[in-house]
Amino acid sequence: MDKGPLRLSESEYRVIERAADKGFRRGSISEASKILGIEEQALHSIFRLLESKGLARVIVEEESRIQLTSRGEEALTKGLPEERLVGLLRGRREASIDYVRRELGREAGIAIGLLRREGLVVVERGIVRLVDEDRALERVSRTRLSLEKARRGEAIEAEEASTLKSRGLVREEKIRRYLVEFTMDPRDIKSRAVVEVGKLNSSLLREGRWRNIVLRRYDVKAEPPRVLPARTHFLAEFIELLRDIMRELGFKEVQGPLVELELFNFDVLFQAQDHPAREIHDTLRVKEGLAGDLGKYGDLAERVSRIHERGWRYKWDPRVASRLILRSQTTAVTARFLHTRPDPPVRAFTIDRVFRYDPVGPTRLPEFHQLDGIEGDYDYSFRDLLGILSNIAERLGLQVKFKPAYFPFTEPSVEGYVRFPGGRWVELFGAGIFRPEVTEALGVDYTVGAWGMGVERLALAFYGLSDIRVLYTQDIDFIRSFRVVV
Repeated sequence: MDKGPLRLSESEYRVIERAADKGFRRGSISEASKILGIEEQALHSIFRLLESKGLARVIVEEESRIQLTSRGEEALTKGLPEERLVGLLRGRREASIDYVRRELGREAGIAIGLLRREGLVVVERGIVRLVDEDRALERVSRTRLSLEKARRGEAIEAEEASTLKSRGLVREEKIRRYLVEFTMDPRDIKSRAVVEVGKLNSSLLREGRWRNIVLRRYDVKAEPPRVLPARTHFLAEFIELLRDIMRELGFKEVQGPLVELELFNFDVLFQAQDHPAREIHDTLRVKEGLAGDLGKYGDLAERVSRIHERGWRYKWDPRVASRLILRSQTTAVTARFLHTRPDPPVRAFTIDRVFRYDPVGPTRLPEFHQLDGIEGDYDYSFRDLLGILSNIAERLGLQVKFKPAYFPFTEPSVEGYVRFPGGRWVELFGAGIFRPEVTEALGVDYTVGAWGMGVERLALAFYGLSDIRVLYTQDIDFIRSFRVVV
C-alpha cells in the first residue's frame, strides 16, 4: 500500500477516529459496536466500504446450533411420551392398550411406536408389556439429557440430533458471526486520512472545517440508480383493457358467486343432468352432503324441470340441480342476470375466475379467467353476434376466424380461433344464439347471443407469448422486464 493520503467519507473517518482513540484493532461486529458506540448494522456497512479500500477485512464465521422447539420445551415440562409410558409400566411391567390411551391420550401411539421399534416394549393381544426396564430407563434418560443440552445451547451427538429433529423436538439454526479487523493501525490510517464530502454545508463553513476536507469528485458518466416503481401486473392490466373495451361497446358488467348451484351452471343452460361434463373429471364439487336451497328459485326450477323432461325425456332431479360446485363457466353469471328479466336491448359481460379439473399445460390451467358476454334484442341475429366478436378481436389487434361448433345451450354455434406466435391457431372462445329452451327457462322472450372467452389464452395471443404458465410466473426479473403493450 502506498503512503499517500487516504480518501475517506465522513462516516468512515468517524469509525477510524474512534478505533484509534479506543485502541480497537480486531473483534466481532457486536464488540466493535459496543466499543465504538456505533449501531451494528451501520458499522457493518462501513466496514464493507473500508474493506473495498483495503483498509479492513470482514470475516464471516458460520456455525450450526441445535435449539429446542416449543414441542421440545413441552416434552421437558410434561415428560416425553416414551418417558411417561415407561413410568406407567414400571413395577406392573404391563398394561392394556386402552389404559395407556386413557393415560397418555394422543401421545400413546407415539410412545408405543418409539419403544416398540427399539425392542423395549411388545404389544400382544391388546396388552403393552415392558421388555427391559433398565434399558428403557436409560433410553429415555439419554433423550431427556439431549433436550436439556439443547436448551442450554450445548452440542449433542449428530445421530441423536437427527432423531430429535425428525420428532420436531429440536431445530437446527445456522448462526453467522462477523469478525472485523483493520489491515493497519487505525492511528496510521487517521494520520493519512483526507475526509471527502459530497457537498458543503453551513456548519463546515462556519466552523472552518472546510479547510480540512476534500469535495468528492462526481463521475458524470456514471449510470443513475435503477428505480423500480410499483405497477400493476401485466395480466391484471390486460383484464382492465378488456373491461374498457366492453364498456366502450356499451356493455354493463355483472357479477356472480364462485360457489354456484348446478341449476345455473348447467340446468338452465339445457345441459342434461347425465352430461359427462358434470362428472368429477371436469367439475369440482363442494364437500358431499352440502347443497343449496332451490326454494327461492321455485318458478325457475319448475320451468327447467318441464323443459328437461320434454327435451331430454328423463325425470329431472332437483337434488342434482341443488348441488354446490366451483363454477366451471361464467355463463352461470350471465344466466343469473337474464333470470332478472332485463328489458331489451341487453348488453352484459363478466370477467372472473372459473375452475375445472384440468392438468396444467402450455394452454391449460385448472383455474383461469373467462370473459363471458350476452347481447339480446327482439331483432338480434347471428350476424350481429359474429360482428361484435370480430369487433372485440379487432380492438385487440388480433386475427380471428370462426368454425361451426356444437354446444348444449346454443344453436347455431361457433368456435373462435386466434393466431398465436409461430402461426398456430388456437381455440379461444365458444359462442352462439341461446336455444329456445334456455330463454324459455329464464323467462326471456327475445333472442340472446352469448360467448365465453378464455382470458389467459387471449392474453397469450395479445402479448405474443406461447405458454400460459408464464402469466403466473414467480420470476420477479421477468415480471419487471416485461414490456406492457397496453
